[in-house]
Amino acid sequence: MTEPQELVSRRIRREFQEHLVSWTLRDIRGFFDDEGFTPGPEVPGVKGERRGLVASYYTEIDWRSPSQVRRFLNVIQTVLMNTHSDFREKLTNTLRLDGYSVEDDFRIHGGPLDKTKAAELPVAALSDPSAIWEHMQRINDAMDRDPAAAISGAKALIESTTKLVLDELGREYDPKADIPELVKLAQTALRLHPSQVAPSAKGAATTIRILSNLSQLAIGVAELRNEYGADHGRSAPIVGLGHRQVHLAVGAARVYCQLLLETLGDPKAPWRVKPES
Repeated sequence: MTEPQELVSRRIRREFQEHLVSWTLRDIRGFFDDEGFTPGPEVPGVKGERRGLVASYYTEIDWRSPSQVRRFLNVIQTVLMNTHSDFREKLTNTLRLDGYSVEDDFRIHGGPLDKTKAAELPVAALSDPSAIWEHMQRINDAMDRDPAAAISGAKALIESTTKLVLDELGREYDPKADIPELVKLAQTALRLHPSQVAPSAKGAATTIRILSNLSQLAIGVAELRNEYGADHGRSAPIVGLGHRQVHLAVGAARVYCQLLLETLGDPKAPWRVKPES
């Protein structure tokens, strides 16, 4: 399985580390702490107390996580705002070299981070999220250059998510099961299936309708893949496939998978409540 790429290069990290050598230890702690970062263990072989402190913060950052990288870029942004203009150029040029844009007000955007915005999913509850990472990476890579592959990736993302949820909950399933069957099994295991809503519960009719539509959302992506996906041998080119269909399929898959994964990781989710005997 391929893991997602690191969103901040070693070049940027190294340049920022050197940039912070001119700041006090208190300032460095403040920059990182304000964004919710905590220092990790001491990194052997790093010369200088300030470099060592930055390195210890770096050990606790997941450079593949869009949310953590966004916070790290906020750290850089704060430093740039408080740095004399003579010392900004090298750091901003390094950011731009990796595809990031630095605005006049020092906001940082673009680069590898923008490619992941639509695809980040809450995978903390999964023992091994590598399959999710792989599908998200493929979808991101294909969104603009290969719409048919992106739609196929959206269907594959739903299939993998349902199977991983069932694996985490210890539920059996046929590895060759189709999307409708996997959707039913996963939602039932998470107590998200319409049939599990008590008729007497407040808002039962609305909840049942929403959960039914949720199932159809995932099944619809699979059907769209059958119409436009790149996985079937075709005797004629695909006609009528554009960005609208791609965004529809990928957006629907993301909504569906996010709900399943959030429910899996929620300590107060209904599936954690043992039924009364």
